[in-house]
Amino acid sequence: MKAHYTNHTVSIHFARAYLERGRQLGLDCTALMEYAALTPALLEDDRNRLAPYQLARLLHKVMVDGDDEFMGLAAEQARFGIFTLLAERLIHCATLRDALVETRRFYRLVTGSVLFEIHESADVTRLSLRMTQPEKDPEFVMTELLMLIWHRFPSWLIAEVIPLNAVHMVMPEPRHRAEYPLLFPCPAWFNQTENSLLWPTYMMERPIQQTEEQLRRYLAKVPLVWFRKLQFAEQLTERVTHILKHCEDLQRISIEDVAAQLHMTSRTLRRKLTVEGTQFQSLKDNVRRERAIYWLSQNSSIKEAAAKTGYTETASFVRAFKHWTGLSPGQYKRQLLAQ
Repeated sequence: MKAHYTNHTVSIHFARAYLERGRQLGLDCTALMEYAALTPALLEDDRNRLAPYQLARLLHKVMVDGDDEFMGLAAEQARFGIFTLLAERLIHCATLRDALVETRRFYRLVTGSVLFEIHESADVTRLSLRMTQPEKDPEFVMTELLMLIWHRFPSWLIAEVIPLNAVHMVMPEPRHRAEYPLLFPCPAWFNQTENSLLWPTYMMERPIQQTEEQLRRYLAKVPLVWFRKLQFAEQLTERVTHILKHCEDLQRISIEDVAAQLHMTSRTLRRKLTVEGTQFQSLKDNVRRERAIYWLSQNSSIKEAAAKTGYTETASFVRAFKHWTGLSPGQYKRQLLAQ
């Protein structure tokens, strides 16, 4: 399996869109921004990018405080917990096909807001999704999110990234078009007649691999899991990431150290990570990036952030941070702390 979400930061576009939904729902936008560690200055610059956890916290709070998983963008309110209710049904399905058929049935029974359709041919299956009142979602904020969810969650259910032939969107080509290779690992076509995901029909026979206990852990991480690299609860990638996140000295920890904790050789660990589409150094850099953005948001100095991120040389940290975000730590910190 090759994971495709190699850029682990997300465009500021999505934060703006979800914050606007909170404003339209009458929520306290200041509280929303504080909860997600956002500032007005950070939101103003198109170049800024966020750690996935910031976007996840913002979306979660908008949905919870508004008690609407559709964020006011659909024909009917979807009380918070609808997705969990559906997921608890799908975990008992036998195959991907069964899960998608049950999803279609669930949407028909529970909400009149979403038309969820499955069209199978010998070679290609098309999963189509349409809001019944699309005028309520003119910027396609909810439509785009649902399309993302219904590739990523089914992929998690079968513990295999579903290969996409294409994604079709009704909307015109958006300003954030450059994000699409990070959202969907396939060609994206706009101004289409329907919103749809196209994938090989043979995938429909894939069995559901996850358990109720694994689902419980997955749901505890929603919506963060929708914005991060595709990874599944029992994958080695996640186990390595967990070890790195709880390591106090990222500078010194080596693949040999981690392999020993996992009771395998470093050669075996490298090989298994390669199969999952990643490398030890990439995982280490991902954890460093998340720590860097966190500590800068906590008003740490650049030198302190570098040290807490595992860099002994501030210059190396500055170069790495600029590669991740397009901004130097100083520029990012000034925008983050600007009032």
